[in-house]
Amino acid sequence: MPIFLLTILLLFLSIGSQFNMQIGLALKPYMILMLLLILCYLSKITIEKLLFFEVAFVSFYVYYALRGVITAYPQAALRAIGGTLILLGFYFFCRYWLERIRWKDIEWAIIISGFLFNLLSLAYYLLGLVNLGFNMHGNGIREMGVLIDRNFARLLGLTNDPNIFVFINMLFIAYFLTHRDKLWNLLGGFIAILCVVLTLSRGAIISVVIVLALCLLVGNMKSKLIMIFGAGFFLLLADILFSQFMGFSLWELMMERFGTMSEDGGSGRFDIWAAGLAYFMEHPLFGIGTFNFQDYNYFSGGKAVFMHNSFIEILVETGIMGMIIYATAIIAMAWTLLKSVFMDKEQWWLLIALIGYLSMMASLSLVLNEVFFFFFALVARSLKESKFSRK
Repeated sequence: MPIFLLTILLLFLSIGSQFNMQIGLALKPYMILMLLLILCYLSKITIEKLLFFEVAFVSFYVYYALRGVITAYPQAALRAIGGTLILLGFYFFCRYWLERIRWKDIEWAIIISGFLFNLLSLAYYLLGLVNLGFNMHGNGIREMGVLIDRNFARLLGLTNDPNIFVFINMLFIAYFLTHRDKLWNLLGGFIAILCVVLTLSRGAIISVVIVLALCLLVGNMKSKLIMIFGAGFFLLLADILFSQFMGFSLWELMMERFGTMSEDGGSGRFDIWAAGLAYFMEHPLFGIGTFNFQDYNYFSGGKAVFMHNSFIEILVETGIMGMIIYATAIIAMAWTLLKSVFMDKEQWWLLIALIGYLSMMASLSLVLNEVFFFFFALVARSLKESKFSRK
C-alpha cells in the first residue's frame, strides 16, 4: 500500500503543471491526495527536529511569504503567499509520511513512477504527432504531448513545458543511472534520456549531460562502459526508428535546434534577466516583492513574462536578504550530502539530482515548485537512513 500511494503521489507531482484546475491558485492532483492523506494521519502527525538545511529552507519560505505583505502588486503576492503555505504544509507532511515508509519501498515507488511517467509521456507525444499528421510546421501549436515551437516538434509529455518535463525527470535519471546494477534501471534511464532529447530543450540537454558525467563517478568500470555504450546504442536505434517511421532524424533536429541558440538570445532570456537586474538595482536589500516581477515587467515593457532563472528571480523579488537565506539552504544541503557520500555511497544519486535541479533552475522560474519541496523531504529521509545520520 505505501508503494502504491507514493507512486501515485509522484505521478501526481509530475503531471500537475499540465493537469490542474484554476481556482485563483492551480488546484493540482497532488493537493487532493495530500489532503486525503493528511486527514488519515491527522491524529498522528508530529514534527521532528529539523536538520540545519531544512531550517534554512523553511526560513527562506517564511521570509518569502512575509515579503509579499507589502508590495506594489499585492494580488500577485497573495497568490504566492497562498502557494507557499500549501507547499510548506506539503513539505512537513511528506517529511512525516516518508519516515513511516521503508526506504526500499520508496525506491520502488521512484522506479515505478519513473517508468510510468516517461513511457506515458512518450506515448502521449507520439499520439500528438499522429494527430498532427507528422506536420511540424508552425509555432505555439500544442497537440496532446507535442509542442510545435518554431517548426520543431518538442516533447511536452504529461507536462505543460519541455523544460519542466526535464526538471521532473532529474530525480528519475539520477536514480536509474546510479543504480545500473539492475537491467531495468538502465532501461529506465535510457528511456528517460530519449524523452529528454525529444524535448529539444538546449539548457535541459546540457543539464542532463552534466548529470550523466556525474553518474560516471559511481560504480565500477564495467558498469560505466555499459552505460556509455548502452545509451549510445539506444539513442542510435531510436534515431533509426524515428527516421524510418516518422520521417525525421533526432540527431538532425537536435543539431538544428542548438544551431538557433545564437539567433534567439536563449529564447529571449537574456533580455528578461537584464530587465530583472535593473529592478534589483533599484531595490537591492529586500527586492521588489514576492511574485511581482511579471507585473513590474508588464507595466514597463508590456509583457508579463517569467524570469526564467530561479536565482535571479529570488534576488530581484526578495533582495540580498532572501538570496542569502536561500543560498544557505542549498549550500548546507549540498555540503551535508557531500559529507555523507564518503560514508554512504547511496547518497550519490541525491547529490547528483540536486546538481541537476540547480542547473535547470538557472533557466527556469521554479521558486515555488512541489517537486523540489518533495526532494528536500526525500533528502532528509535518506540522510536519516544513511550511516552518516547515525554518527
